[in-house]
Amino acid sequence: MKSNLFSNWWSFTVSGIIALLYALLAFYNPGELSKIIGFFGIIILIAGIAMLIGTISNIKNKQPYAADLIWSILTIAAGGILTFYTTQAVKIFVIIVGIWAILIGAIQFYIMTKLDTEDKSRNTFLISGIITIVFGVILFFNPFQAAKFLLLLTGVLSFIIGILLIALSIKMKSLSKDAQS
Repeated sequence: MKSNLFSNWWSFTVSGIIALLYALLAFYNPGELSKIIGFFGIIILIAGIAMLIGTISNIKNKQPYAADLIWSILTIAAGGILTFYTTQAVKIFVIIVGIWAILIGAIQFYIMTKLDTEDKSRNTFLISGIITIVFGVILFFNPFQAAKFLLLLTGVLSFIIGILLIALSIKMKSLSKDAQS
């Protein structure tokens, strides 16, 4: 009896290769942040168009389509903004993340003040709050330098994940062959 549990090993290989390609792009082009975001925008734009085609098919087949239509339009809009207004989109995104981090840090400080003075987690909230606020301020006041750092950080993580996914796919392929025997 053939087991389908490990038969999709190739999808992990493809995902690992994509992760490694992103890592290489992030390592060798950290100064080209706008180009990387632009390429990402094109991918999102294509995905949105594909979703819209699927939604049109749902309309023709008289299936529910309202949520899919809204989602595909939003995806096309996001892809278009990232593709054609890359610099502004990156700046706005990084500033929003910076504001979010500052708010999270402030919330951590607030939680810390509500804890008993003998609670050991107060120090954790204090340190985490300080780090989060500093991170947010750096993102808010220097968005492009921070974005380049985040690009390199995600490149490192993507490289590690890519290697792990490929190793997992090799193991899954081996288990798939064992299950078929």
